[in-house]
Amino acid sequence: MSARVTARERPADNPFASHRIERLVYRADGTSLVGLFERLEEIGGRGLIVGPKGSGKSTLLEELASALPGKQVVVQLDGSCPRPWQQTKHRLPTPVTARHTVFIDGGERLGVVAWKRLLRTTRAAAYLVATMHRPGRLPTLIECRPDLAVLSDLVSELAPTEAQALEPHLGQLFHRHGGNIRSCLRELYDVYAGRSNFQF
Repeated sequence: MSARVTARERPADNPFASHRIERLVYRADGTSLVGLFERLEEIGGRGLIVGPKGSGKSTLLEELASALPGKQVVVQLDGSCPRPWQQTKHRLPTPVTARHTVFIDGGERLGVVAWKRLLRTTRAAAYLVATMHRPGRLPTLIECRPDLAVLSDLVSELAPTEAQALEPHLGQLFHRHGGNIRSCLRELYDVYAGRSNFQF
């Protein structure tokens, strides 16, 4: 770590703290939320946000959930969930009606049988949007692509006074994490906390 990047003593002072990252908005690559709504209507109100880990799918899903009309039902399925369908079923209202909009974050956690159950259970919902790493189970609403320029933009927003010093190193960081922007920001948090060997 160089003199420019100084370890922060308090986690809240770290520019890459989770509460700061959670406030970031998705960089939509020229696609507006209005454009996404129109696309969702075109594909029948059922669609997937597709992309690799750390590409912004969950962030975009949250933005859609806060903007779409109707009674929102958001189900977050991560790798620690042992019974994803039971968790999903528990969160869904009974019955799901046209007043509901259902969002599934981590749809790839549902196996084929569970996915069919989800489609049956939510067939009356106004909208169904899920995130997945791969396309195919529903029409693709949008594909999120990791981009070094997006990482640079996010770093500038989170740490504006140090962005210039960080910029020459972001390409290495981006490639080392396979384009996973969330992992890049997590490592930058560790750098600022004095817990990473990554040198600036």
